[in-house]
Amino acid sequence: MAGREVRKSKRGQETGGNRLMYIDCDSHYFPVKFLEGVSAKYPHSPRVARNGDDVRSVLPDGTLIKNQAPKGRWHLDTRDQHVDWEGFDVHVLIPENRELLYTWDRDLGCELARAYNDAVAQDLKECAHPEKYIGVAWVYLPDVAESCREIERAVKTLGLRAVKFMGGMQDANLGAEKLWPLYDKIAQLDIPILVHDTASDRDGHPNPALVGIEQLFLETDNNALAFLLAFPFRYMVDIGSLILRGALKEFPKLRICFVEGSAAFVPWLMERLDMDVKAKQRLGRRPSEYFNQIWVSAFAAETSLRYACDFWRDHNLTVGSDYPHGDPSATWNVGTVKMVKELPGMSEADKEKILGGNAMRLFGMR
Repeated sequence: MAGREVRKSKRGQETGGNRLMYIDCDSHYFPVKFLEGVSAKYPHSPRVARNGDDVRSVLPDGTLIKNQAPKGRWHLDTRDQHVDWEGFDVHVLIPENRELLYTWDRDLGCELARAYNDAVAQDLKECAHPEKYIGVAWVYLPDVAESCREIERAVKTLGLRAVKFMGGMQDANLGAEKLWPLYDKIAQLDIPILVHDTASDRDGHPNPALVGIEQLFLETDNNALAFLLAFPFRYMVDIGSLILRGALKEFPKLRICFVEGSAAFVPWLMERLDMDVKAKQRLGRRPSEYFNQIWVSAFAAETSLRYACDFWRDHNLTVGSDYPHGDPSATWNVGTVKMVKELPGMSEADKEKILGGNAMRLFGMR
């Protein structure tokens, strides 16, 4: 960050006894060492190719999964400088997408989960400023029983503070009752679920669990349409499933944040779900009232954020920079906090909620 002015805020605002903290709810992490042990045990596992600070994740045949640059993607003490430059107090460390997938076989998927969670916990223990980071676990969702065991270990033994889901699977949306034992466990542990999907599988093919993904990939040579539409499509289905199938009613302490799908869809979805005239009788209240358990991480450049705030008055909107990805919505290299503060037509109170107040509630920090 040489030559850049640090944008660290001088906030002293007190919120319910706690200083308001600005929290990046969409920053990614890849502790490279977790693949080394797994690939030695499972020949078909993804692995790491390293040449100094040049770190890549690859398939066994050498096919590139992802170039893991910059160094802050996998080295927290390097990332510290960027957290300060953007003006955030905390980065939420969301597991990278394409190495951790539900399409792996059960044994490899469960081993990857254990190894990843161990590595993140170790990195947090060894870094200079662990207070800047929220460690997020990953579980192999197709095995619900093992996911229950692993998330309990990740929270109680390793000290991780959230769990990432990839979104619904090919054979189940997030409201499916087969996932309810896991929701029960997560509610008992009092941690949030962070939903962050991926447009592509490990080999660059369309993620088969995304809604309409095959049709979206037909329309473009560079999967831009899949990126633009597939996440909000998937998230609308999963939010509707969680509400209408009664999962949020059954687990009122469950908190779920949908990341990198924009926030513009929220007002439309709330109104649309309320059109189910039988739902209120079945659920005890209107579907839109269950959004008190839903958080949505927005893009800093969304001028439509003001309309979402106006419609969803008690909103749970947060923001993410998408560090260190190069997606069109990523704002980590131009200043996410600054962009939110400059959004037109929004109150300062809404901006502060988006930058940190709502995320503090999501993570039980206030």
